[in-house]
Amino acid sequence: MTWEPADNDGWERSSLEFAFYHSLVDADPALASPALEALGRVVASWSRLEHHIDALIVQINKPDHSQSLFEKNHPASFGNKVKLLKKWFNRYPPIASYTEDMRWLTSRLKMLADDDTSVGVSRNVLLHSIPASFDADTQTLVLHHMKMVGGNIHSRHINVPLAQMRHFAEAVQTANKFLSTITQELFTPEGYERLQKRE
Repeated sequence: MTWEPADNDGWERSSLEFAFYHSLVDADPALASPALEALGRVVASWSRLEHHIDALIVQINKPDHSQSLFEKNHPASFGNKVKLLKKWFNRYPPIASYTEDMRWLTSRLKMLADDDTSVGVSRNVLLHSIPASFDADTQTLVLHHMKMVGGNIHSRHINVPLAQMRHFAEAVQTANKFLSTITQELFTPEGYERLQKRE
C-alpha cells in the first residue's frame, strides 16, 4: 500500500487498498461482537433520532403554516435539518413556547454531528467508517475513515474506546427523549391545530 505523510488530522493519501476485504465484519463473531454491538446501538439510536427529526420537519414545514418559512425540498443533510428546525422554532409564533428548548437541543445535536465535538467522535465518523479491528484487551474499536479530496482518496484510522461509543449512544438517546417532550405535544390533533394558527 502506498501512503503519503499524514496531515495534522491524521489523514493520509492512499491507494485503493482499504479494509474492504478483511475488516471486523469478517472476524470471529466471538471477538467482534462487543464492538459491533456497541456500533449497532449507536446506529440504531441515531436512526431513530434522525427519523424523529424528519417527522417533526414534515409536521411543521408546510406552506399553509407559513409561506415565508416553508422550504419546498426536505433537507437531506443532518446540518440542514437542524437549520430548518431552528428557523421554524425561532420565527413561527404558534411554537414560540418551544424556542428555548429547541435552541438547547439543536446546539447539542450540532455537537454530536460535528467532527470537532466534545463527545470525542462524530456521527459522521461512527456511521460512515469501516470497523477495521477490535482490541479486546483495551476494549477499543479501530475505524477506517476516508474522504475524497479532489481526485484522491485520503484515509485515517481512528481508535474509539467502547466506553466512548456508549457515551455517544446515551447522548443521542437523551436528545431523542428531550425531543419527544416537544413532539408528544405537537403530534396530536390539538398540536396540529396549534400549528395551523399561522403567523
